[in-house]
Formats: sequence, C-alpha cells, structure tokens
Amino acid sequence: MPGEVTLAYQLGKDYMPVTGGSQLAYLLLEAKPTALMAQVRMPLNFALVIDHSGSMKGAKLRNVREAVKMVIDRLEPTDYISVVIFDDSAQVIIPSMPANDKPGMKAAIDRIQDAGGTTMSLGMIQGLGELRRWNIPNAVNRMILLTDGVTYGDTDRCRQLARDAAASGISIYPLGIGSDWDEGLLDDVGQLSGGVPAEFIRTPADAMALFEQQVQSAVAVAVRNATVTLRLPAGVTPRKAVKVLPLIREVEGSSLSDRQVVISLGDLEKETAQSVLVELMIDPRPAGLFRIAQAELTYDVPVVGLTNEKIREDIKVTFSNDANQTAQVNAMVMNFAEKSNAQRLVTRILDEYKRTGKATTKIAPNVTRVLDAETLSAIEQINQGQQISQEQVKSIGNKTRKLTQRLDDLLP
Repeated sequence: MPGEVTLAYQLGKDYMPVTGGSQLAYLLLEAKPTALMAQVRMPLNFALVIDHSGSMKGAKLRNVREAVKMVIDRLEPTDYISVVIFDDSAQVIIPSMPANDKPGMKAAIDRIQDAGGTTMSLGMIQGLGELRRWNIPNAVNRMILLTDGVTYGDTDRCRQLARDAAASGISIYPLGIGSDWDEGLLDDVGQLSGGVPAEFIRTPADAMALFEQQVQSAVAVAVRNATVTLRLPAGVTPRKAVKVLPLIREVEGSSLSDRQVVISLGDLEKETAQSVLVELMIDPRPAGLFRIAQAELTYDVPVVGLTNEKIREDIKVTFSNDANQTAQVNAMVMNFAEKSNAQRLVTRILDEYKRTGKATTKIAPNVTRVLDAETLSAIEQINQGQQISQEQVKSIGNKTRKLTQRLDDLLP
C-alpha cells in the first residue's frame, strides 16, 4: 500500500539562467516514514560487545555496567539480547535469549570486572555468533560494540568481520569511550557493516545517554532496505553525493555513474528524515521547463509483508532569462551544501594532522561561521603548528559530522 514513506526534493535554485555553459545544480532528496508507521515496533536482536580490559577500570566500567542494565530495562519480552565481554580473550556472559529475566541478566552485568588487554575481533566473533543463534522474524539485528583502546594485531580481521556482519543483515554501532581508541578502525567497522561511524563517549558519565540513543534508534526502525536511485537524462552528470541527515557522510564514487546514482539508506526510523545532497552538472538548455532527473525510492516494511515498494518523483527545473527569478536561492539546500563542505574540509585537516602532526588546509570564512568555538580554536592551533589532544581530535570529528542536525543557523 502507498503512504508508508514520503520522498521529497528541493533544488538549490528552481530557476537556472540560460547560459552558454554547463551549470552546477544542488538537489536535496529526503526520505521519511509517515505517521502510518508510528505504531510499527519490530523485535530487537541486540548483542552488546563490551571491552572490559584493564584500561576500563574504575569510572568507565562502572558507568558502562549501569548503561547496559538500562538497555536491559528498556527491552520488551519479545526482544532478544546477548552480552559478550572481551579483553585479550572473549566470554559470553549472557547468551542470546528473550529479555524476560531482567534481574538475572543485570546480576550478571554487575559481575563484570576489568582484566587483560584488548583483542576486539574475538569479542566481535562471539557477538556475531549470538546474533545468528536464532532466526527471529523481522528482527532488527544490531551489535553495540564498545571499546576504550586500540586492538592488537587484528584490525584487518575486525574489518572483515564487519563485512561478514553486513552480509548477514547485522549492523554494528561502535562506541569509543575516552581518548585512546582507533577512530579510523571503529568508523570503518560501523560503515562496512551498514551501521554508522563510531560515536564518541567523551566522559564515562555520558555512557548512559549514548546507550539510550542506541536503544531509541533501534526501536524507531520502521522501514528496511531503503534505497534511492536517481536516473539522469542525457546532458546531466552527477558530480558528488553526500548523505547530510542524520549524519554527514560522503557517498562512495562507485555509487555514481554517467546516467544514475544509487544510494543505500538502509533502515529508516520513525519521525527521522534521511537526506542526500547530490551535485549535478547540467548542460546548456534553452528557456523552458526541463526534467533533470527521476528519483525512485524502494523500501520494505517487513512487519506488514511489504517488499520492494516504490515511490517516484520527477525532478524539474526551469531555465529562465529573468534575472530576478534566477537570483532566487533555496536557503535550506545551500545551508546543507555549506555544512557538508565544512565537514569535508575539517575531516581533511584532521586526517592530515593525524598523519603528519600538522595541516596545510585552511578554513575559509564561509566555513568558519558554521563551526563551533572548540573546533575553530583547535583548527587554529593546528594551522599554527601546535598540538591538540586526541580527545579534541575525536570530539571535532564527531561534532562536524552532525552539523546538519542544528537548525538554529539555517539562514545565511
């Protein structure tokens, strides 16, 4: 049945000038479940894979234990949960089971103590095994993976396990606590599995809120396997695509070809939009209305038996000789473009700094206005040849990918 999801679009300019050359057009696509999906609640199949190495001693482990118990409290009896702990070995302390013995589960969590080193792949293997233990119809299969340190000698194995998870329909949501974990690895693990880049738990006291977000995100899933396909006519070429909501993430070039762009959105959550900003080069056109693309959204709603549902929208723009019309700009679309550009530049600076201890990329004034004071100060320090802390590196990277979640500075 139609009506489970909306597909909407906005252009940076609805009127483009008639010129003798190609022009850049910004296209913002938004997919969002409708109110019809408000009551959808799929069963959860959670594996919590927790680092309990010696460096987790004290406040870190104490707060994480409380956060895990909160997760248990939030689950329904139809949800399944398993808990795995790892140091330089791994142990299943709660095998995958329905969440109907919460006191017993929480007692097991209270017994977790710090010990040993860090071999993350061993915890991931056990967590994946628990997630695969049962065939739970329509379940949201997720691993919450938390660590505070660098894993030893098994980074390639961790990345391959993330690919294996994706092939099994399991998404990994990494959490890094403190300042010593490898954000490059955890970001890869999240994204290769179809999950998200690592979330930064800056202080142990933040653990509860971040675990709460993980539960809310999983409970909110209403639509699965969402994919946007943008089909392009002759004379229109894709230049770049960036996911801009809920997080800024550049779409791989392999998703773009001469005549189409294919972008996997994965799960759609209730009341939460996923948006993509696409840059298109358009060859010269005479005055008139032209279709520059057709957008198609495909998706599944497993709980009601819907698969491969489709919505299509024709994307049209008017070429005009009226200077007043062609001067009009969509502030929201251009704000998304500005923020995605800021995130790309900040990421380039941080990557260069992590490689070399310095950075040559400068931030232009139109970028600085969307960045917060901590980020601007840290970038200024880097550009002056000074050092910043690992905590600042992680905090800045984490914040800039969320720039588009702020609505208070929408208008330029």
